[in-house]
Amino acid sequence: MADDGMILNFDLGMDVVAPKPRAKITGGRWRDRVKAQKSLQASASSSSAKEGRKSRDGDDGNVDAGYERPVKRIRVDQPSAPKAGGRPGGGKPGQPREITSSLFSFNPKAVTNFEEAEVEKEAAEPSNAPLAENSFKGLGLSDRLVAELEKLKLDKPTAIQKTSIPLLVNSTSDAFIQAETGSGKTMAYVLPMLHRVMALSQDSKIHRNSGIFGIILTPTRELAKQVYAVMCQLLRATPWLVASPVIGGESKKSEKARIRKGVNFLVATPGRLTDHLQNTQVLKLSTVRWLVLDEGDRLMELGFEDDIQKLITQLGKAEVAPQTYDGVSLANLPDRRITVLCSATMKMSVQKLGDMSLKDAIHVEAPKEDAVERKAQESTFSAPAQLKMSYIVTPSKLRFVTLISYLKSVFARKGSVMKLIIFISCADSVNFHYEMLRGPPAREKSSENPTSLTVNTVAHAAYITSAANKDIMLHRLHGSLPQPVRTATLRSFSDCKDPTVLITTDISSRGLDIPSVDVVVELDPAFSIEDHIHRIGRTARAGRPGKSVIFLTPGCEEGYVSLMASNSGTPTAQNYDTVLQNGLSIPMELPFETHAKVEEKQSYTEKAENLQLHLEQRLLEDRKRLDLGRNGFKSHIRAYATHTKEERGFFDLTQLHLGHLAKSFCLREAPGGIGNGIERKASKAGRAKKAGRDGPTAGSKRGREDAGEEVVGGQEAFMRMGRMMGKLGASEFNLG
Repeated sequence: MADDGMILNFDLGMDVVAPKPRAKITGGRWRDRVKAQKSLQASASSSSAKEGRKSRDGDDGNVDAGYERPVKRIRVDQPSAPKAGGRPGGGKPGQPREITSSLFSFNPKAVTNFEEAEVEKEAAEPSNAPLAENSFKGLGLSDRLVAELEKLKLDKPTAIQKTSIPLLVNSTSDAFIQAETGSGKTMAYVLPMLHRVMALSQDSKIHRNSGIFGIILTPTRELAKQVYAVMCQLLRATPWLVASPVIGGESKKSEKARIRKGVNFLVATPGRLTDHLQNTQVLKLSTVRWLVLDEGDRLMELGFEDDIQKLITQLGKAEVAPQTYDGVSLANLPDRRITVLCSATMKMSVQKLGDMSLKDAIHVEAPKEDAVERKAQESTFSAPAQLKMSYIVTPSKLRFVTLISYLKSVFARKGSVMKLIIFISCADSVNFHYEMLRGPPAREKSSENPTSLTVNTVAHAAYITSAANKDIMLHRLHGSLPQPVRTATLRSFSDCKDPTVLITTDISSRGLDIPSVDVVVELDPAFSIEDHIHRIGRTARAGRPGKSVIFLTPGCEEGYVSLMASNSGTPTAQNYDTVLQNGLSIPMELPFETHAKVEEKQSYTEKAENLQLHLEQRLLEDRKRLDLGRNGFKSHIRAYATHTKEERGFFDLTQLHLGHLAKSFCLREAPGGIGNGIERKASKAGRAKKAGRDGPTAGSKRGREDAGEEVVGGQEAFMRMGRMMGKLGASEFNLG
């Protein structure tokens, strides 16, 4: 049969080289085989690249093996028409200048329509202000306490104080106190305790050795210190009664000595108190009449459930003594132990804590007036009515420059703002922003005592000063600092008479009553809506006015506004363009010498890009500062994955542009190694199946390697860590 097929003859030519057979590594350990295979592939890739450069450039291909692409290039400007939007480092044609990526190009578009955004509303009537028609004396408190309250300039109770104080003074029932932030819950439970013990001391000889009458548990050391300070001020009229803090980070030996000497009121954190219950024999509970669980939702979120359960169990085992250790009758005190739970929410964790600690409790909340009618507070609560809220939609690249512009415009008028708090998600980011916003170190050495506890946490601010406020103080605070440093820094911020800024994590968001806080800035959104409300609750307290602003990026984060509106009222939208124009129109003096200059004749876009270039150059000049930026970036990414499950749709890790976000940390490119330290494990069933097929046991490390366990990508690992942290309700980023 004839062959009727078609014969094709392809001439491959003499230049085509057949691909080299891929070497196969055999024998030895699996890990060694993988390393050897990767080494061969890298050598082959390097040879191919070198040959490619030879053929393309026509040279001998002698290129340094350690060569890396430069971060930025230096070029000579040619005379040309200026680009719209401006480029940094401008100068005369023919002069070298540094190239940096534009801050105003390739940014995502905002969903918010700023032309239709609401005009800033007038502040409503305060919802947490003292009531003018009432007085503390009318609530049945002793004259001694009323006199001390007047010295503190507190003569009118708030709504929650008016409701709770008479009940706790006259009743022996447990109580659940629920009120919005800044409404005076601390005084609501402290005053009834002190009143009843002071009344007992008038008829009997009560002193510090009479026993412990009240224990107050707080979730953080800062809140414990604050409650202790309030009690000390109120106990000035009765020096025979003593309060003492029992918190982590302090000397346990000193605490034991104070307990042995005699204490009437303990203000404690759960972990340290549990330690003393186990190891301090002089700590006796038979005279305790009040147990206060302050910020109950936070106590549960931080994992103190076991410690609280141990305390409640030991209190239940201890008999209620009818008299003190020296024989003084306690008949005028409650005949049972009263538990008071304070929380702004009624979440499931709080209900669980209530079931564990309360018996037939009275629910106490402020009466809802017609003028300030609130929604039901079963799961959420509201911000103060007089608080002016806003949000700034800004691309990731412009976050830092926009923050500086906003701070500069805030402090543009003398006396307008005295204290401002910036909330950031993690300690590394706090350290970075503090370092970048502080003034030159030479100035600090001449003005600060080198032996001071705050020498590294308090400094003079740069960039944000103005002709009206030439000296602005800068503070930083987070949970990784030693406790004495944290206490001294917080005291310095509270007592500062100059305009001052506190850069902090969520460690400062709960319960702290810092006077004269005018503005709260959330550079990083909170991990949950409850934390957001607590943050902005540091201002507009006890009837004072206040402002808050949160930074959001264009896209899915803008949807977070709807969640804020349902809990705390609709905030006013601001565009970053307006913020930049207002802030950069004020003359700026750069405190450090770099090639980039910010001059008056430049447009606001040129100023913004030159300011960004100036900050980037500062990082490149100092290795330690560069490491701060990299660590801050990595920690920020990890913290971003810990938002609660319900809010993760607004804060989608997959939507982050890492290169743009790196610019907000003054980095030229996003650093690697973000997923280091995250445990990467496949499912147990998958490991067992592969191990059963390949031989070694799934439980051993060698078995998992030989079974070909799947390596999870960094982004998936972040999401997995976020889901895990969401279940726990807290993470290292909330405090550290």
